[in-house]
Amino acid sequence: MSLLQPPFLLVHELKVFELPTMANNFIHCPSSTKIDRKLIERNRRAEMKALFSRLHSLVPNQSSTEAETTLLDQLENATNYIKQLKENVEKLKEKREKLMGSREGETKARLLVQVEAHQVGSSLEVLLTTGSDYQFVLNQILQLLQENGTQIVYINHSTVKDRVFHKIIAEMVGEGTTSESTKGERICETVKKFVSQYKDVQYNV
Repeated sequence: MSLLQPPFLLVHELKVFELPTMANNFIHCPSSTKIDRKLIERNRRAEMKALFSRLHSLVPNQSSTEAETTLLDQLENATNYIKQLKENVEKLKEKREKLMGSREGETKARLLVQVEAHQVGSSLEVLLTTGSDYQFVLNQILQLLQENGTQIVYINHSTVKDRVFHKIIAEMVGEGTTSESTKGERICETVKKFVSQYKDVQYNV
């Protein structure tokens, strides 16, 4: 190229020389980006399909197969199933709390029950101490006394804080004088066996 060549020819040759490189950039880059987007979208759809398939397999008792249900139906079935599981979990929690409360109350009752039984002639005197929430122990002892041939003639109670002190006097009936001692011992032994199921008991017979 001559140094005397006009300036506009230099510019013209420069443009002609650079054109192929610029053209290649404009032609190949958009095509490559488009292919990448298609691949990403294809992978995303495949992943979503796999997730929906797994979700469908986790929901039990479905009347139709996966091919027969739409994605919307599958989502609705899964949502209903999750709600049902939550309800079942709440019911189980309530049941567990009730059982734990019952066991706690039973343990507390065992710790609070004390009993003393004395025979005085033809009568039995029973001193029973319970917690304020465990009156069922008193009722069961009264039933035991009546079932073993005694008549309840006196019941009294007093309360100090959360403790209730009961005094029971029962008259032995239906037996001769000679057998009163034997009968009294037998009834006291019955009371002992009943209260032996409680942990903290005291006997004075």
